[in-house]
Amino acid sequence: MSAAVSCLLQGNSVREGLSDAEIARAHASGTAPLWVDIDSRIDEQWRMLSEVFHFHPLPIEDTRSPHGRVKIEEYPGFLFMVVRETDFDAATPDPYDLAFQNVCLFLGRSYVVTVHAGESPAIATVLDRVRAGADPLRGGADHLAYQVLDSVVDHYFPLLDQIDAFVDDLEEHILGGERVVLDSVFHLRRTLAQLRRHVAPAREVMATLANRPSPYLRPETQVYFRDVYDHVVRELEAVETYRDLLSGAMETYFSVISNRMNEVIKVISIIGTVILPPTLIASIYGMNFRVMPLTQHSLGFWYALLMMTAVSVGFVWYLMWKRWM
Repeated sequence: MSAAVSCLLQGNSVREGLSDAEIARAHASGTAPLWVDIDSRIDEQWRMLSEVFHFHPLPIEDTRSPHGRVKIEEYPGFLFMVVRETDFDAATPDPYDLAFQNVCLFLGRSYVVTVHAGESPAIATVLDRVRAGADPLRGGADHLAYQVLDSVVDHYFPLLDQIDAFVDDLEEHILGGERVVLDSVFHLRRTLAQLRRHVAPAREVMATLANRPSPYLRPETQVYFRDVYDHVVRELEAVETYRDLLSGAMETYFSVISNRMNEVIKVISIIGTVILPPTLIASIYGMNFRVMPLTQHSLGFWYALLMMTAVSVGFVWYLMWKRWM
């Protein structure tokens, strides 16, 4: 038996766990919707792409390219699509790091072959639906492709909800002017830039599936792809909104820092204004001249203190009169 996950609709039931020979016969007959899910890290499964389905070498090569771009291409006998799953990377201490994985999809008239490296939450979601009621397979191969792509796109919404929580938390702490807030803003902006680079190409893929005629897509199924396209557009708008909010948060942060600096400079200036007159008078009477006013007077010291106080109070009154303090 093949280690690849395989589902074949027979009558009203779904048959799983087909052998390589059974998959080849089902593919050759083309009488019932067939779904084969392949882990590209397992050579035995990956070789089925060429040995059983006889796909073109170029898309087969793309299935093992972790950095392949999101795209849609038409080959003789099938459509080839690459979409990208995204989630926060639990393997790193940075809460804003993202982990990406390509999900490749081959769509023929009666079959869908999905290829990915490792676990895929989107594929697992669709597989649970198939096991629960076989509805994705009953709709045909193109409807199953819609279910897979819709699941991949919808898995971005919890990610965006978490980013929304991050943004709200930053906005609550931004008035504190803490350095860690600024670091979080920069890291989150980098995360949003990465997310946009992966979501934006998906918009073109979904627009093609929703609007361009194809022998592998029925018109009644393309209506569903319009809904997927709408979801991608909403996600891109959300990413742009969060980027704008973070730009505003950065401006607010710098404004808070600037205001704090102005307050500090204001206090230092007032202190300097109050201290400067006594310092000036004391430095004058500290000069080594034999004859100076009040130096021989019995109350000279108190007169000097009185002058210092009067000049300082006069400066403070002037600043208050000008409303500078």
